This record gives sequence, structure tokens and C-alpha cells, in this order.
Amino acid sequence: MDYSFIAILALAVTLMLFVAEIFVPSAGLIAVLALLCLAASVWSAWMAWWDTSPSIWWTYIASVLILIPSTLGFAVKFFPNTTWGKKIIHEVPTLEEVTGFREETEHLRSLIGKIGKTQTLLNPSGFVLVDNERLNCESQGMIIDPQVDVEIIAVEGARLVVKVAKQTLAEPPQSDSEKPPFDDTVANDTLDFEVPES
Repeated sequence: MDYSFIAILALAVTLMLFVAEIFVPSAGLIAVLALLCLAASVWSAWMAWWDTSPSIWWTYIASVLILIPSTLGFAVKFFPNTTWGKKIIHEVPTLEEVTGFREETEHLRSLIGKIGKTQTLLNPSGFVLVDNERLNCESQGMIIDPQVDVEIIAVEGARLVVKVAKQTLAEPPQSDSEKPPFDDTVANDTLDFEVPES
């Protein structure tokens, strides 16, 4: 078995894995594999050169100490600018994009506490009209019919969170003057049995 070839090959794989660990989320799995490959490389180099060529062994150790940090630094600095790197790494949003999103969020937050009217059925998401502005909204998991007064209570992303307004829930009780008069004749007509006269 050619330990020198294994040492060089395992070192190359180690460097590639360290670079992959930076850009690929793996919860540390790639880093563990990289350390195992590094251990295999060091052991193979020791088997190949420690007894026969100590100078090559120490050159190898120096190369490891230089190559790992320089490869990582090169990857962090130059890899995102390559064509392949641009495909893997998403570009940072521009200042205009961030500013627009922040202004929209602030505008939506300014509507918290206001009363609007649902334009569509909320099941649970739909549209609400607030200050003559049609906006996306969602209820707190309940279905709300169209043309119902709702209160804006929060903002989630680019949507308003609404609930049925209190004045809609509490309908005013009817006064005695508004209640229809009781009609004895109608009540008697609907009875299907005779009431005995006393």
C-alpha cells in the first residue's frame, strides 16, 4: 500500500470538505468528515515518511498548517465571485430592496388598531379594505365572511393579522318598541290542539 499517495489524496479531500463546510449547511457533518480525512492523511504520511524521510514528514506537516487556513481564506474571499459560487450563494439584497421592505412593514404596522372591512372570505387568508387600501390579511385561524368589520391586531411578514371587531360581535339589543307585537290570533292559528276553556 502506497501511504504517500493516500496521505496526499486524503489531504486534498480534507481541503475540499473544509471548503464545502463553509457553503453547505450540514450541521457539522462535513466538518467531521474533513477531520477524519485529515487524521487519515496525517497517519498515512507518518507511515510513509516518518522512518524513511523525516524531512518530507516535517514538510508535509508545514504544508498542512499552511494549506488549510489559506484554502479557507481563499474560498471565503474568491469563491462567491466565481460563476459556480454565484449559483450556490444567493446575492445580498440591495439597499433599495431592504429599504422598500422596511417602509412597507412600517406602513403595515401603522395600521395596527384600525378597523377595516373584509373584501373576501377569510379562510383564513384574504383581503381587507383599510383606509381605502386593499391589503392581504389573515385571521387567527377562523373563517370570517366578506363585508365584516375586523380589527388589525398584528403584522406577519407582508400580511395583516385581523380579528372580528368588538362592535360586530356585540349586537345592540332590541328595544321594546322595536319588538314586533304578540299576535294571539296567529298563535292560536298555529296550534294543532285545542286549549280547554276554564
